[in-house]
Amino acid sequence: MLFLVEFSGESSDAVLAELKALTEIYTGTRIFWINKKGALIEGDLPNLSGMAFARRVSEVVGSYDSIERFSGTILPEGNFYLRKVRLEDPTKDYTEGELADALSASGRVSFSNPDFIVLAAYADKWYISIVRYSRDTKKMNLRRSPMRPFFSPISLHPKFAKFMVNLSRTHPGDTLLDPFCGTGGILIEAGLAGRKVVGNDASLVMVKGARLNLKYFSIQGKIYNAKIHDLKVEEHIDGIVTDMPYGRSSPVIGDLVSLYKESFAKFAEILSPGRYCVIIVSDTGLLSYSTDFTIMDIVRIKVHNSLTRSYVVLRRN
Repeated sequence: MLFLVEFSGESSDAVLAELKALTEIYTGTRIFWINKKGALIEGDLPNLSGMAFARRVSEVVGSYDSIERFSGTILPEGNFYLRKVRLEDPTKDYTEGELADALSASGRVSFSNPDFIVLAAYADKWYISIVRYSRDTKKMNLRRSPMRPFFSPISLHPKFAKFMVNLSRTHPGDTLLDPFCGTGGILIEAGLAGRKVVGNDASLVMVKGARLNLKYFSIQGKIYNAKIHDLKVEEHIDGIVTDMPYGRSSPVIGDLVSLYKESFAKFAEILSPGRYCVIIVSDTGLLSYSTDFTIMDIVRIKVHNSLTRSYVVLRRN
């Protein structure tokens, strides 16, 4: 099926990286047209709606060079209302009322009690589509760190945690490890996306907090309490996703250079060749210690004026 996917306005590089991962995970997913606002993608709805940066996904039911051809569009039974979407500027613009009239929708338009929503979207041509998924921003915000039973101010927004899970090229049912799990934000998004989750943290306080947070979201998972060089996981791990420690050294993590050397050695020990590790780093120079991995992608996202963090995709050699 062909879908119109509208993006939520994040970094274009991040969107492209996520789409690249999606096409590698799910064969048959193909991108036909794309710009900063959205894309036309052939694929399956559950896979596309699982994208971190998908704001809305709608099923294309017709494509036309002009709105005069809209009247031949076959729509589901029931009432609807129409919204105009401009991914690019059309040669001639129309009001939503004019677009609805072109569909011969008289008597079926209902703003108070619609059975479905129709989009008239202009990209390289006009597309008529039926909305199948809209991101529930309120529900996602309820998973933010301040809303969890155990809180830490240093925690990824769920949207970016979900992004990292998708970059890991894991499938639902695969086991994902976060070796520096903190309060469990990445594990929560992975669990909700159907992955089996395993975590670890050197801080016992964080371990207890992560366990509490997973339980709150009804996610089964195992959390280890070990320094990275001592970590021994019993599970077969299909992917590693983590926000690497950064900043000054501390008694818990030691100095950063030693930590990164030990971490990459442990990641290589845990992962099979061809499997992926997705990490966030503030200093890409530390990637020089990832000698058992190939750097597949680096997406830089500015946190604020003085801090840019790099989302890095590594593949085990």
